[in-house]
Amino acid sequence: MSGILPQAKTVEPNQLKADRVITEAAAIDWPDEQWWHAYHDPQLDHLITQSIQDSPTLHAAQARITLSKAYAESMQAETKPNVGADVSAVRERFTELQFIPPPWGGQYDWNNKATISLAYDLDLWGRKESIWRAAVGESRATAAEVQQVKLGLETAIVRTYVQLAMEFMLRDIAEEQLHELQELISITKRSYKAGLSTKMELLEVETPLPLTEAKIESIDSRIKLLRNQLAALSGQGPGAGESITRPALTLNAAVGLPDKLPANLVGRRPDVLAYRWRVEAAQQNIDGAKAAFYPNINLVAFIGFQALGFGQLISNAAAIAGAGPAISLPIFDGGRRRGNLAAKTASYDIAVENYNEVLIKALQDVSDQLAVLQSNAKQRKETEKAQATALNAHALAESSYKAGLSNYLHVLATHETILRQKEIIAHLQATRLETYASLMRALGGGTMDAKTDASSKLQLKQHEAPLLP
Repeated sequence: MSGILPQAKTVEPNQLKADRVITEAAAIDWPDEQWWHAYHDPQLDHLITQSIQDSPTLHAAQARITLSKAYAESMQAETKPNVGADVSAVRERFTELQFIPPPWGGQYDWNNKATISLAYDLDLWGRKESIWRAAVGESRATAAEVQQVKLGLETAIVRTYVQLAMEFMLRDIAEEQLHELQELISITKRSYKAGLSTKMELLEVETPLPLTEAKIESIDSRIKLLRNQLAALSGQGPGAGESITRPALTLNAAVGLPDKLPANLVGRRPDVLAYRWRVEAAQQNIDGAKAAFYPNINLVAFIGFQALGFGQLISNAAAIAGAGPAISLPIFDGGRRRGNLAAKTASYDIAVENYNEVLIKALQDVSDQLAVLQSNAKQRKETEKAQATALNAHALAESSYKAGLSNYLHVLATHETILRQKEIIAHLQATRLETYASLMRALGGGTMDAKTDASSKLQLKQHEAPLLP
């Protein structure tokens, strides 16, 4: 085993330096498992509940848990004694040239045997136990990955639902633009008939009309596709999307971060927890590979009956029994055990670096989402100021028009500015709603609990203790 040692080291969460966005963030609680209730939309709640029940993706992920648990159980069985029974009855001709007593030599008869056997691998160096513990770690990693799939599904539904809400808002604005454009065309036509404008001016005003109608059609198409996407995410056919009505999202949740973020993120983000379990499983595989270098002892015992013919099969004279150890000692195997240990050690290094990478990205993810939310708040504040200015300008234009100091085209022009501001605000609101969902995902979405994870590990050790040889 000399010279084969792990090279990678796990990063401690508290060693990762947090930026000012994280350190200066307001304090909030960790997300609840049903964090999407913060949007206060019953239809959204129903879609997510439906998806958790019917999503094929989630069902397939849950089946992987069952598969990994079954494998762990089979590995656990290797650490326990095995008891078996064997009964055989063979009709044969016995040789006359060996130790076959008369009258069976040279004759046909039954050779019967019935035994119960016991085999127990002492596993003195813990090889099989390590393999079992590694399988348990993989099973727990798979369970954490399923939680990540569930969280990703919930986030996808929320983000798609937010996009649907934004498209409805954009459609309202496009309808206002179409109405305004039709009104402008009507004014220009009257002006043209009165000889106050040219044919070119009329054509210039009419040119945006088909584009605006095409814009509304494009929005309707996106609404249809988003409804289909929501139906598919919730495990239903496209027909279910037709019943999805206009979203009514209201988000009043505070923006901030929970305390002790880096440390607790390890136990609360399913993907980070999955990689951590895989590191522990890889360590157990190394222990198992090292144990293969040492001698192993198996205890074997049997008891039963063996006789020629059926007459005295169940009798004291036909009784057989035996017990003893079987010892295996590796001496030379051409480097197979060293190669296996080197492979398990390399797998451990890979698992550690994958864990370090996902931990760093998890902290970056939190910082990114919080930075976007903070910037979004500032942008919305400035945009709302611009909208207030546009509203004032529009009100003055209307007053000027009513006083006969300007024409109605000036009123329409100021209203067009208001509509452009509404589009910007709609996109900013959608960004805020989406990014809040992304922040909840970055914090683990309440699917895991750091304290629960720690206690489950303790319970696992307590549960395993009586099973160890």
